[in-house]
Amino acid sequence: MKKLLLTISIFLLLLSCAKELKKTPSLVVKKDYKKELQDFFKTNFNALDSTQVIQNITLSNTPQINDFYDRIEHELIWINDSLELNGAAIRLINDFIKADEYGLNPALYGTQLLQQLKKELVAIQNKEDRYQIASETEVLLTNWYLLYGKHLNYGVLDSIDSITVLPRKKFTVNLYERLLKNYRADNLIGGLYDLQPKHQAYKKLQVKLKEFLTNSSLSTDNVEVQNFRIDSLKAIEQSKKALVLHGYLDSIRTDTLYVEALKKFQTAHGLKDDGLVGKNTATALSKSPYEYYQTLVANLERWRWKEPFPENYLLVNIPAFDLQMYESKEFKFRHRTVVGKFKTQTPELRDSIKTIIAYPYWYVPKKISLKEIFVKAQEDSTYFERNNFEVITYQKDSVDYKSLNWEEINRGEFNYLVRQRGGGVNSLGLVKFMFPNKYAVYLHDTPSMHLFGREKRAYSHGCVRVEGALKLADYLLTYDKNEKTIDSVRHYIDEKKERPINLNKRVPIYLYYFTTAVNEKDELVFHNDIYDKDRLILAQMRAIYDRDAVKTKRPPDG
Repeated sequence: MKKLLLTISIFLLLLSCAKELKKTPSLVVKKDYKKELQDFFKTNFNALDSTQVIQNITLSNTPQINDFYDRIEHELIWINDSLELNGAAIRLINDFIKADEYGLNPALYGTQLLQQLKKELVAIQNKEDRYQIASETEVLLTNWYLLYGKHLNYGVLDSIDSITVLPRKKFTVNLYERLLKNYRADNLIGGLYDLQPKHQAYKKLQVKLKEFLTNSSLSTDNVEVQNFRIDSLKAIEQSKKALVLHGYLDSIRTDTLYVEALKKFQTAHGLKDDGLVGKNTATALSKSPYEYYQTLVANLERWRWKEPFPENYLLVNIPAFDLQMYESKEFKFRHRTVVGKFKTQTPELRDSIKTIIAYPYWYVPKKISLKEIFVKAQEDSTYFERNNFEVITYQKDSVDYKSLNWEEINRGEFNYLVRQRGGGVNSLGLVKFMFPNKYAVYLHDTPSMHLFGREKRAYSHGCVRVEGALKLADYLLTYDKNEKTIDSVRHYIDEKKERPINLNKRVPIYLYYFTTAVNEKDELVFHNDIYDKDRLILAQMRAIYDRDAVKTKRPPDG
């Protein structure tokens, strides 16, 4: 009986094993699978050329791809032992999908195609076909990894010459070496984001952009808002709708919260928080949420062109109409400024303040002399005397301006200098700050103090007027530990004599153009694009998307 039971037990066990064997998948991964795939990859994807096309995609980083895979003997870094995407690959694709959080377009990194290839890897049963798809996916992921890294570090645009006169930082990253380092450190994804600019302002702005994506509808809809001076009732009605669209109000029926919401909107857009829908407020409200997202995109792109800041520096943000001092990279103080008009734009510059000049002369540029000063002088015979102008030779000898030939001047024939003597009516005010540059741009005081009270402060010929210029001079002389002090400056002013004060250590100064920034209170603030430069950046970025975005006939995921 025991023998019979034992025989039955063995039979049932064998039957159970047979059933289990029937459940084995049709594709069996052999012991030497990894080597077979690696051999296939090395044979078919060795020494890619510059015109290599994979899945209708022309590779853009073939030299770096070749160097990388030669160095690791053609191992695959994105495919696991089951011939599927590994965890790093899945995370990379997900990060490509969220590239808009960094102001980049996911379409540049083949997100739809990669998702489709991911499905095909699982669905295809033939081993050789899977080797082919796995190898192609491997190369495409590496290609877009390198492209994404370059965009994070250096920006999307091929050239910025039409946008700014300021030289772009050099692209010094060796993408192949960086990929190799990240791979060996098992830090493929984290190491990729280490390529981003180290500017604190960039990091803060990127965080705010991510928050903006979370909190905004990114709608392209907009509400045209009128200036309240045209129709006050319509201005209120329209502005309520716009505030709802931009997320500052929950409902247009919320009258009690309207003024508070409008003031918050004004503060966030660099406007006076007076609760009135003036011209500038109406313009800001009339934009769509998507336009503000695009502003963030343009400014992150700008930051990727910039060299790192030193520890201590002055920053003039041209569209923000302000000057900020940073010590140990921490915000110290802020002054309001007046910058160049659209026709006489303040250029972007990097330089260092070397001299403070008390009671300065204004040596009027020839163009301004001919087109403005002499035009007014011909209309008003007292103009020169009233405004302390004089004509001198290039050797500084005085010339009687009344003896000048006006016909020659009107033809542009003028071989003298026009100079405005120092004093209360001098256009440079009582002090100026010099940093040598080919544009002859500098910071200076001004007698036109009323302009600092305006929202839009683009009125100069290109130089930067600073509110509280004497206070800035006091700070710089103290910071410099200079033997001259603000009392010295005031003494020279009282003497009514121009006196230069050389600084012991030059103070780095940056004149940059950012239409949105995060202030010292960690608030995102938008500024008016006074020189229409955002439009240029975004148009060129769109052209690159149109050229390089991955267009596939494959249906999108879902």
